[in-house]
Amino acid sequence: MKKPVSRHTIEELRNFPITNIVNGWYFRIDEISQGYYRVEGVDQWGHSISRDGVDPDHLLSLCKNDILEMFQDL
Repeated sequence: MKKPVSRHTIEELRNFPITNIVNGWYFRIDEISQGYYRVEGVDQWGHSISRDGVDPDHLLSLCKNDILEMFQDL
């Protein structure tokens, strides 16, 4: 059974202020423990991705690569 798709609202996307990584995706970085980060990304159609680790710049790069791999065959 397919899950219905709902678009994120502008208010929801404002929680993800980083927009210059992948076109159409919105990211945020949270320090979830001292020196340990979670990078989360969403697009307006409900797709999401996240990575945890100690280097937020590297995590953003990994998320970008994951997104590109996910959609390369479309």
